[in-house]
Amino acid sequence: MKSKINPLSVEFLYELYATALQHDYVCCILVEHMRKEYLPDRTFQKVQQVLANHYKTYKAPPSYSVLSQCFSNDYDAIELINTFQEFDDGNNPEIMIDMLESYIKGVRLQSIYAEVGKLYNESKQEEAQDKLKIYAEWLSGFTLKSSAFIDVVKTFSQRFTQNRQKDMDNQNSALAQVNRFYIPDLDQLNAGRNLRGQLTCFLASTGVGKSHIAKYIGIHANVDSGLHVLHFQLEGSEEEALDAYSGGLICKNAYCFETGKISDTEMKHFEKQISSYAGTITVRTFPRFNSRVSTLDIKNGLAEYRKLNTRSPDLVIIDSMDLLTDASRKIWNAEHERSKRIAVANDLKDLAADEKVWMIVTYQATIENREWLDDEKNVLTEYNCSEAKGLARPCTHLVSLNQSSAERKEDTMRLHIAKSRFFKKGYTFRIATDYDNEVFFDVQRTLNLKK
Repeated sequence: MKSKINPLSVEFLYELYATALQHDYVCCILVEHMRKEYLPDRTFQKVQQVLANHYKTYKAPPSYSVLSQCFSNDYDAIELINTFQEFDDGNNPEIMIDMLESYIKGVRLQSIYAEVGKLYNESKQEEAQDKLKIYAEWLSGFTLKSSAFIDVVKTFSQRFTQNRQKDMDNQNSALAQVNRFYIPDLDQLNAGRNLRGQLTCFLASTGVGKSHIAKYIGIHANVDSGLHVLHFQLEGSEEEALDAYSGGLICKNAYCFETGKISDTEMKHFEKQISSYAGTITVRTFPRFNSRVSTLDIKNGLAEYRKLNTRSPDLVIIDSMDLLTDASRKIWNAEHERSKRIAVANDLKDLAADEKVWMIVTYQATIENREWLDDEKNVLTEYNCSEAKGLARPCTHLVSLNQSSAERKEDTMRLHIAKSRFFKKGYTFRIATDYDNEVFFDVQRTLNLKK
């Protein structure tokens, strides 16, 4: 059982946040090292989240007016921000950092003391000693003071120990494993790597299947892995999305579900089948007239989901990202479309990291040259597609879906790894589909393609 953490005092926090709003490097330290359990209440936590998001986007702390605007209807947050301003006078940043560092070290010591005591009580002396050794190594290297120079050799062992501990923490996490694309070639490339905190984009020209692949992953995350999926539908109706998922769960064309063309006998079988699945799929749509859905709406949607379900989703799908604007809600004109694309992607990448979810988005490519698309030597990449140029940098993975007219007739396509941060890019492979039965990846026909 974990020991209870005593949060930082509010008086110290008033000065600390006032200092962070005036000094970039102090703000950076708060973004990296402040945890919600260090803060005394939800209002502090909300302000910390907004401050962190702003800093990650603009690499500078927000002004008091910007911070206040983010909480225009939250009187508790406004009062807290006003209190920061009252303490904004002559604070010594070095003292603030030293005190925060001392507190973090104390929290870690408290945790280690509880763990070691428990291990000794269980006669696990060797494990207890290992814990103490790891703590001692961490303590010798931990500091909040910035240094422009880090010696690779001197920190070699320490960093390895930290990395090993981080990996152990991930493996022992209460969070479910999220490490599959449910497409063998992609899964082989990923090699079981944790997908939480990552942003994956599927790029395709209109009608190729970017929505199908997103829903396919959502369905299999639910059915095969018991994961919880939250799907934001930004194009098409709510009914379309719900019927497509429903059809996909039972491998039946959505039209059959939509029109009730499934026999009572089959329905009893399907009802029993889907009731056995451990995961969930939740769809959230936005009104058609709402043309300026922002990444802030996505963030608020996640918060609402968490409130209703007392847990976060494991996987978040957004179909389609090109219909989103960034958290600032500014109106981007056509010549700044690339900048908007990058701003939105950065917002979503930060949100994925903050919420510890795998974020999947779709994006529509605007290449209209049918002859170019019909040449099966061509694939969408950052070098020939303007959308890919903007998305390649912020996304963890950028996978393009490519289909000629001939491939469309035979229900096949090529998937191309346009960008990947962790595995080989430039790889192209063919798959077979079965859209008549709401199946994006037809296993048997794909295997036949490779023979």
